[in-house]
Amino acid sequence: MSFDLDHLVERRQLKRKLSVWRIVAVLTLIILVAAASLSFVMDDSELSHKSDHIAKIVFAGTILGQDRKIKLIRQVAASDKVKGVIVSINSPGGATSGGEAIYEELQKLGKKKPVVASMDAMAASAGYMIALPTERIFARRTSITGSIGVLFQYTDITKLMDTVGVEMRSIKSAPLKAEPNPFSRRNPEAEAMIARMIDDSFQWFVDLVAENRPFDRARALELADGRVVTGGQALELQLVDELGGPEDAKNWLIQKHNLDKNLKIVEWKPEPISQSFPFGFASEMLSSWVPQPIIDLFAQRNSAVQLDGLVSVWQAQKNEQ
Repeated sequence: MSFDLDHLVERRQLKRKLSVWRIVAVLTLIILVAAASLSFVMDDSELSHKSDHIAKIVFAGTILGQDRKIKLIRQVAASDKVKGVIVSINSPGGATSGGEAIYEELQKLGKKKPVVASMDAMAASAGYMIALPTERIFARRTSITGSIGVLFQYTDITKLMDTVGVEMRSIKSAPLKAEPNPFSRRNPEAEAMIARMIDDSFQWFVDLVAENRPFDRARALELADGRVVTGGQALELQLVDELGGPEDAKNWLIQKHNLDKNLKIVEWKPEPISQSFPFGFASEMLSSWVPQPIIDLFAQRNSAVQLDGLVSVWQAQKNEQ
């Protein structure tokens, strides 16, 4: 009886060990397959960058002038395999300083490679700004562009504070310190200060338009009334050069600069956002298991927080009935 019991215990222990080893084997196989797939994708990307091609850099969403995009532009500029560049834009704009940073980098890129811009659904305000230093601007007939201008917004919640019975007190070194702010009533001097700051940035934006488009500053100032226009209207106003998409931009580059007609468009992407996470390798391992949409969501949330100060952005508002 004791022998049978011992034999039964040994069989159960053996089954448990076999189950554990089966699980380990399956997990190992999954990891190997995932690693092989990732390696294949990375190798394919690397191979596409190692042959002559036309690079495409995409600017989508809010423009902030992130270091990852700046670094990407510089990598494109340094590559001998890049024979031309298409800047694809689908953005309502963003921080004015972000548009300035990207404008300057694209201007430097244009001194090394032929660069054209291709507007997608929207390239307004700072989105239009970053198209300016390119050699030729393409737009869809129904693209939304223009909105040349600068904006500063702040909230006044003093009436709400009065209703709730809350009072905000502050001791400042000067009357204009930290003004305007949502906790104090309208200050004409502070608004005049902000207006001067906005006008300085606005005049600079107008100068960029006048320098890069085929009309004088007076015409640029006339068009810089904040209006948005379609790509078709922008062509008539000379804000863009031609109607078309990335393929039309590619064909123009090939014809204008006598490039190989067999060159393909290869999109260059910045390093994954996960590489900027803290904790180094541990974060990279974690991010490899987190779905990309979740990582993108955190990146977008972080971008929204960074958008502060002077902005060059367009957003449609519902008309009041």
